[in-house]
Amino acid sequence: MKNKFLNLTLKAFLSSFFILSCEKSNDDNNQNNLYEETVAVANRNSSSISFFDANTNVVTSTLKITNSEPMYLVFVPSKDKLYVGDRKNKQVHIINPSTKKLESSINVGNGVFHMWADELGKQLWVNNDIDNTISVIDLATSSVIKTINLDMKPHDVFLTKDGTKAYVSIINSDSTMPDKIYMYSISNYEKLKEVNVGKDPHLFHLPNNNKLIVPCQSGEVYNIDSEKLQIISQKSYPGAHGLYPSPNLDNIFVTNIMGGQIYSIKTTDLTENYAPIATNKPVPHNLVLNKEGSKVFATHSGPNGTTVSAYKVNQNKLVYEQDITVENNPFGLTYYKRNIK
Repeated sequence: MKNKFLNLTLKAFLSSFFILSCEKSNDDNNQNNLYEETVAVANRNSSSISFFDANTNVVTSTLKITNSEPMYLVFVPSKDKLYVGDRKNKQVHIINPSTKKLESSINVGNGVFHMWADELGKQLWVNNDIDNTISVIDLATSSVIKTINLDMKPHDVFLTKDGTKAYVSIINSDSTMPDKIYMYSISNYEKLKEVNVGKDPHLFHLPNNNKLIVPCQSGEVYNIDSEKLQIISQKSYPGAHGLYPSPNLDNIFVTNIMGGQIYSIKTTDLTENYAPIATNKPVPHNLVLNKEGSKVFATHSGPNGTTVSAYKVNQNKLVYEQDITVENNPFGLTYYKRNIK
């Protein structure tokens, strides 16, 4: 009986030791996972991409792409690649984020502008506003699988998280007529619906409530039902342009590109959380947040611009942190957090 008791005690001890060892091993593995948090910026007039640390705001490297015109960037986590639209050369460049070097390029349409990928990492849609087309790239093969022809200029684009729909903002060359939002099926590229909005619209889809937030530089922000493509509400926000939501999607930050401000807006009813913050530099253009939603970064575009401004987020209120010097005419930007172990 005594030996049996000792055996049971020993087994219990070894079992506990094994469990604790495994737990410690898992903790060690988690602690040993090294991440980089990086913001990449397309410097349109300098043919370059600036990379800076999202925590320290220190520029860590600059990639020159000779004779290029980089516009917007998209990081696709499942591919661990950075995609850069090049307007001048009618291409999308594929950048290795580990080496910060160009790996290959994909030929697309003429007039490369906004682009976006679905979160499944299947497709990248690239708007071309000179030949009025959308180039659809299969990210598995890095090739254009469809060219969608349009009747007007495409501008901004957003693919839903589940990869089923795409929303494209359309610019009407007639300044007296409204611009539009088109909704497409990603499976067959069919245009499903359209809705009229203000001038120079940008957009972001909120999957938690199937809403489309659309700021227009003509001075409005729209809240749109993304299934019916019907306007739910709209409010006046002068110069509304670039936008990015908080991680919980309850709040959205929007630039006032003409007035040198950034708005903090509730996505539920489009009311302001606080008075807009004035930016130190003019022409706040595009925005991105870090993963935790604790920092906002804004490009300040224009022929003389060389600044990305950084802000801390405190309960949806922006607090100025620092101006970061990059290269000439910073345009699009993206944030990514990736494992570098």
